[in-house]
Amino acid sequence: MNLILFGPPGSGKGTQSARLVGHYGMTHISTGDALRAAIRNKSEIGMRAQAIMERGGLVGDELVTDLLRSIIGEHRDTTDSFLFDGYPRTRQQVMNLDQVIEEFNLSPPAVIQLDVPDETLILRLTGRRLCAHCRAVFNIYFSPARQNGVCDICAGPLMKRVDDNPETTRERLRVYHGQSRPVLEQYQERGLLYTIDATGSADEVFRKINSVIEENY
Repeated sequence: MNLILFGPPGSGKGTQSARLVGHYGMTHISTGDALRAAIRNKSEIGMRAQAIMERGGLVGDELVTDLLRSIIGEHRDTTDSFLFDGYPRTRQQVMNLDQVIEEFNLSPPAVIQLDVPDETLILRLTGRRLCAHCRAVFNIYFSPARQNGVCDICAGPLMKRVDDNPETTRERLRVYHGQSRPVLEQYQERGLLYTIDATGSADEVFRKINSVIEENY
């Protein structure tokens, strides 16, 4: 079983990715994280990416696809179950992933879309507070700390990220919807798209995802 997890900022995609990996033993692939790791480790792909970035260029689909091949090739002997997080984001990347899936004889991935209204996402993101010490996360609207500005766990100060403001958040959502729509439409045409109402608790959302997987795979 292979999955692509789709969700806008604030939808809980990171939380659900971790649960899926833990529950099903899937290999998690975040191309963004993998690219940063490749640059830190000075791998061949990382060196190519760093050279492009130092020239002010954008890392193209061809290099990202090579990175994807490298990750899958590293794990393919021990698993045929992958969770793709943040990829694909364009129609071209969908075609590139199709090619890699075929090369490694993997099953076509199902796409789980975490659906949350934009206004709820804005509250989740603008109300987010992060502990400067232990990195625990609170929300002034949904899960506030017992004492304003103080972490319940370690008593550290709670901070607000600079980009967690309404204007930036709306722009991030606009970009996400513009990018994701053609990709989601492509998988919907193939009958591989499943949309989950992700407005509930993390446990409730995970149960819904499990239901989709158990009913269809």
